[in-house]
Amino acid sequence: MPAFKIFDTVNTIYGNGFISAVRPDCYVVQLTNWALAQGQSPTLYLQEDAIKKIPGAFPHTTVITTYGPARIESVRADNVHIAKPINWKLANNSCATLYLQPDGVKLHQTPGFLPGDEVMTVYGRGYVEAKREHDLVVKLRNWKLAQGQSPTLYLHPSACVKIPGLFAGDSAKTVWGLVKITDIRRDGTHVCTALHWRLANNEAPTLYLAPEAFALLSIKP
Repeated sequence: MPAFKIFDTVNTIYGNGFISAVRPDCYVVQLTNWALAQGQSPTLYLQEDAIKKIPGAFPHTTVITTYGPARIESVRADNVHIAKPINWKLANNSCATLYLQPDGVKLHQTPGFLPGDEVMTVYGRGYVEAKREHDLVVKLRNWKLAQGQSPTLYLHPSACVKIPGLFAGDSAKTVWGLVKITDIRRDGTHVCTALHWRLANNEAPTLYLAPEAFALLSIKP
């Protein structure tokens, strides 16, 4: 029986990807972290010992760890997931770096808002700097004031949509399968292209996904 199934998310020395086919003599792997000059994903033909299964926590994905919510920075060739905590810092106010095994991360988004959470607002993308009794203090990421500092917003939680921290161009695992994100709308909708399945006309479908689709759990923020 093959060690891997079609659509399993895996890690290789060339980067992250998924199993697109199982052959008698090898596994066919599509990479998700880079594309060739023509735009298509590189295809690898690998033996079992060159592949390691991962939970699908690609870079920029929000995960739950024993240290609390974190965001994946990268996945090393030895399968170690490098992540940074979202909601806490060290005593010197610097952000800790976590080196985690695959079974130490879970694709999950905690409900509610906490400092450090990535959010989308009608004014653009930002992050929660502080949580107060009746509102959230949000710093915008996409534009700056004349003096160079980020605008600060004071918003009711209903005016914010918690998002997983992904960016256009990122690949992610969702309840609908693996996708590549093409845009993130201000209502939090992620416009995505499916990576591993096509329509009858051989075109990749476009999906419009809510943030919780990336948590693999139906928990609304």
